[in-house]
Amino acid sequence: MALLGPHPRLRLYTRSSDYARVAFEMASQQWLRGDSVAQLEEQLAARLNTRFAVALPMARVAIYHAVRALIKPGQKVILSPYTIADVVNMVICAGGIPVFADIDAATCNIRADEVERLIDDATGAVLVTHFYGCVCDVHRIAEICRARRVPLIEDAAQAFGAMVDGQPAGTIGDAGIFSFGLYKNVCCFYGGLVVTNREDVHQAVSASARSAPPIRAGHLLNKVISGAITDTITWPPIFSTVIFRIFRYGYLNDVDAINNRLKIDVDPKKKTQLPDDYVSQLSPLQARLIGPQLKSVDAKTEARLRAAQRYHNGLQDLDQLGLPPLRQDKSHVYWYYPIQYAPRQELVKYAMRQGRDLAESHHRNCADLECFAEYHRDCPVARSVAQSVIYLPTYPSYPVSEIEKTIAVIRRFFGR
Repeated sequence: MALLGPHPRLRLYTRSSDYARVAFEMASQQWLRGDSVAQLEEQLAARLNTRFAVALPMARVAIYHAVRALIKPGQKVILSPYTIADVVNMVICAGGIPVFADIDAATCNIRADEVERLIDDATGAVLVTHFYGCVCDVHRIAEICRARRVPLIEDAAQAFGAMVDGQPAGTIGDAGIFSFGLYKNVCCFYGGLVVTNREDVHQAVSASARSAPPIRAGHLLNKVISGAITDTITWPPIFSTVIFRIFRYGYLNDVDAINNRLKIDVDPKKKTQLPDDYVSQLSPLQARLIGPQLKSVDAKTEARLRAAQRYHNGLQDLDQLGLPPLRQDKSHVYWYYPIQYAPRQELVKYAMRQGRDLAESHHRNCADLECFAEYHRDCPVARSVAQSVIYLPTYPSYPVSEIEKTIAVIRRFFGR
């Protein structure tokens, strides 16, 4: 490996001014003052062309409130099993019964024909996810839901800025979910959103949101500190000289103490009640962090689209790889560029030895998890995808030269 390692597989969308603002407002006790949350909700509703928007502490909490507003307790909720365990938990906490529908291998998204096959009179809602920023077959699924008079919820947590036929992802169903969490393209360290055109949904979600206590200062600061640590260790001069070697050693030698620090959902458990630390309001400070970022969303999306085009051009002739669909109409905004290769650890280890920082997907086939055994359904495509996805970086500051090096290493792997 060269003296200098690669650029990191991810960088946060935070800015130095965000940390300065947090420090100033926390120190001066201004962070809970002002009507910035209401202003942000109006701004986002206008941007997304919906009647209502309600800010919440996390996208997963937004899912909980949307499901709770749209179903009766004990009704079924059809959803993809390829997700994090807490998405399933939010359905359960809201009183729903998860029904797992298998996915499309190319897009990693729930399949419309599976929804049509599973929907019945006991279905209270359908929850779709636009995975990795790729809009699912949402218009077809919306037609199915309308025919059965079943509400549709869109999880667009990874797809802020995505469009389908000129309409923002997340605004086609009865409710849409967005995330402003630490790893999202609009970041306030910890936050989410529900959008809807339905008065009843808005009233139910808004009432619950407004009744929650303000976010605790310590909880928010922990998220900010986590962001600062991530920003520090992924700063290219530090990452390429020190941190990559640590991560590389941990991955090549299966050191859990290192590897588990890079994962989420390490120990999934079933939840039946919303955890206390999920119950809070978005602070005015966080709303003030979000607003200025909105004007750069489209430019950053274009940068990810260019990265996806380069990966596609460089890898499309490798029959051994599964590639995501190439879409340049913003119906796929490439949160990552997810490729698929069944013995993925072989490829990732080879790439790491060659000085590339790649990662296996952390998402699971929740239909097979022991904690959700009572909801098990055989979803063979989700099982296969969960064992084969590899993330290729697409964040806007990732250099073209790094993309080309990654492509070259992957091609060498298959040309050995």
